[in-house]
Amino acid sequence: MFRCKQFVIAQDKCAMKVNTDSLILGSWAKLNNATSVLDVGTGTGILALMLAQRTSDNVLIDAIDIDASAAQQAQENAVNSPWAHRINVSCSSLQSHKEKSYDVVVSNPPYFDAPHEGSNAYKAQSVQRATARQTSALTPHDLFSYCQRHLKSNGWLNCVYPYSIKAQIINTASEFGLCAIQAMDVSHDEQHEPYLTAYQFQHAHTTTPLIVEDALFIRNKAGEYSAAYKALCKPFYLKF
Repeated sequence: MFRCKQFVIAQDKCAMKVNTDSLILGSWAKLNNATSVLDVGTGTGILALMLAQRTSDNVLIDAIDIDASAAQQAQENAVNSPWAHRINVSCSSLQSHKEKSYDVVVSNPPYFDAPHEGSNAYKAQSVQRATARQTSALTPHDLFSYCQRHLKSNGWLNCVYPYSIKAQIINTASEFGLCAIQAMDVSHDEQHEPYLTAYQFQHAHTTTPLIVEDALFIRNKAGEYSAAYKALCKPFYLKF
């Protein structure tokens, strides 16, 4: 069980457990008075619950996952939360998700490429965990294509991808008419290169293509959680 200040996450049925990336994204995501939200690849439901906590009672959240066990667990976590009436969980791929427009789309997508033939890189992983981690199930192309069609005119797409493919992600998004408004590079500490970038995208026609660059260090030089990380995640983390 993973306990936050206002809800609890059971995760025994999920391949991918609650992690720092989701906590950062759920705390940082741009919402701007949204009334409709889609959480893509919800897993435990952590992002859906975080956004429910951050939004008013009129905001409806759809959460989808291709894995039946994850969808079941997310549904149970939603039912046991204060926002059961606002979160709808379904077992569905993004490609087959119902035709509907959203003010906000959020996703901590899989971002490990499937192994080459003959590779043993994923030999120890279950099929469930591999699906949750590998981009073959949900590519950046899939996510950006969906948002091109279903993100409302002034809507926001919030997502994370490895820092190593930052230029590729920004370029791929632009092919679908999406502009990165803000990008935050995340590092474990000041001694390490960023490992992750969090993005806030909008349709390019609604804004000028100027990216606000930011950085977040999870820990300080003493090895403790940094003041910036604490401030960002304080509404959720019990220890902050």
